[in-house]
Amino acid sequence: MGRGFEIEQVEPMSELMDKRNSPQPNITVPDFPNVVNVEVYRGNCPCRCVHCPVGTAPPAQRKQIFGAGEISLSLFRKIAEEISTHSTPVLRIHSTGEPLLWQKLPNAMDILKKTRTKSWLFTSAVTTDKSLLAAICEAVRIIEVSVNSISAEDYRSTKGIDAFALVMENIRYMRGVIGQEKSRRLIVSRVESGRGDVDNEFVSYWKSSNLVDDAFIRSRHTYNGLLPELMQGPPLVAKKEPCLVHWARFNIGLGGQAIVCFNELFKNNIDRSLILGDVNIELIAEIWKGAKLAALRRAELTGDYSELTYEDVLPCKNCTSCQPLFGSERKTSEYQLGQVE
Repeated sequence: MGRGFEIEQVEPMSELMDKRNSPQPNITVPDFPNVVNVEVYRGNCPCRCVHCPVGTAPPAQRKQIFGAGEISLSLFRKIAEEISTHSTPVLRIHSTGEPLLWQKLPNAMDILKKTRTKSWLFTSAVTTDKSLLAAICEAVRIIEVSVNSISAEDYRSTKGIDAFALVMENIRYMRGVIGQEKSRRLIVSRVESGRGDVDNEFVSYWKSSNLVDDAFIRSRHTYNGLLPELMQGPPLVAKKEPCLVHWARFNIGLGGQAIVCFNELFKNNIDRSLILGDVNIELIAEIWKGAKLAALRRAELTGDYSELTYEDVLPCKNCTSCQPLFGSERKTSEYQLGQVE
């Protein structure tokens, strides 16, 4: 491929992650992404989170700003079937909004069970539908609840609605359904607030609750400029370095387009030059090993983006939320996957 970088070879994902802390890693590309983010729904959410582009938009304007729609079950099945042929990867269900609002979610749960696809669902868990929660507990390997708080007051200030008691009830319910089954994992998360003491208290509270298998803090993102940076701390600086997103992640919009960055899915109109391929007619593996993504990886390794025809619109060059591939001790999604038996 040129420049002395071997980026067509196959390397097990576990070995790739082990090399993240190596001072001089000899990096090659895994045969398949470890986490495949699949957008299943967009346009609405019950929450008004201060750290989310959808949450900060007025509810009446969300469909106009972000568009509205859902993934087809045939496309969802195609994605699940391909992922199921690999032992490690996980299909991560997310939405530009709340995935529990997707009316075909129960059907998708059936597909996951039939294909035996390892899956991860990110949700606010704001619902009164216990049968839906039960179906999720039976099909999904990792359920992540973005409860974000340890009190009703903090929940209202960060999530924007009065639903802490309901979410607590749903977490207890799901814990009861899952029990101590080691093949499933119930976890909770909070988005970084800039107040380390509050964030640490969240982790301590939930880890000692006996309700969840883990609690952690997610890094705050600007979603490629859609949200302002945190006021606390020094201004963030763009980092031009290899990003985990392009070496271990894969992002699919509800229409089947593979997108260069997860955060771009929160834009209604995605620049077509940032589309890596179409999963409707291509395999994930084909796009993953394709020339466009290979060129982007090479640019990240060299720091030279000039050979990319879409250099001017590439969000990576000015990204302050890079997930560094090298030298980071932050627990990534691979840690959670490793805990599932």
